[in-house]
Amino acid sequence: MMAAKAVHPALDRLILGIEDRTRDFFIRKNSTDTSVVGQEFMDLAFDLRKLRRFEELCNLLAAGRAAGRRPLIIDGGANIGTTSVFFCVQCQDALVVAVEPDAANYQMLVMNTEGLPVLPLPCALAAEPGRCLLEDPGDGEWAYRPHTVELGCVEPVTVSAVTVDEILHAHAGDCFPFIVKIDIEGAERELFSHEAAWVDHVPLIIVEPHDWMLPRQRCAQPLLRRMARADRDFVIIGENIFSMSIDLPAARAHNGAAESETESDRSPLDGGSVAMVER
Repeated sequence: MMAAKAVHPALDRLILGIEDRTRDFFIRKNSTDTSVVGQEFMDLAFDLRKLRRFEELCNLLAAGRAAGRRPLIIDGGANIGTTSVFFCVQCQDALVVAVEPDAANYQMLVMNTEGLPVLPLPCALAAEPGRCLLEDPGDGEWAYRPHTVELGCVEPVTVSAVTVDEILHAHAGDCFPFIVKIDIEGAERELFSHEAAWVDHVPLIIVEPHDWMLPRQRCAQPLLRRMARADRDFVIIGENIFSMSIDLPAARAHNGAAESETESDRSPLDGGSVAMVER
């Protein structure tokens, strides 16, 4: 268990049960953080065991591990770190790059992922490098919406933009793409309006579309058009679309050797989970 920390009066400390250990997780009082925790640690919104192709993911990871590389997970719209923590439990040798543009959320993200293989980035996930304007529509801490601004445009508050391709390239030496999760409050319209060639190289993409929140804004149309051009499954679980490549060659190649693996060679997709022990 992590050493107890003094808790700021504006925060609540949760105790998470992770297999045979516990871990502190902090949320802000009177905020949307409680709903985020409920979705991800209680409803298990990102539990990969819900997928019928879970074993294929295990085989894919085992093949990557045998090649001496670790899986790369991009958590786009990481908020306070719930998804990043959950992925660290499910895939314990992964590097999770957690992208969060809001300064207050980012501070919580850093606190909640301390000591885990998580690289937090204070950026917005975007289709092109540059700067983004962060819009607060007034729907709480989980609803900040990034918009790309023109090069040279002077705005009072902008944040750096980072692309999926930049992250994949930065870690290509020792990692292979595994998951890109995207929950960016309607900005998926801009993200998928460009070519998004990375879609063809990521085995599992998880996206929350936001047409429900932004009616008549056509947020999901570029996403749906891009996915329709790719050879992928398209599975809806809760609020999220789970899109997995039909062809996972590394997984196929590994199938024949799976039965001969020793305990030490098992896939790093552990299938572990997180539970709230106390609050």
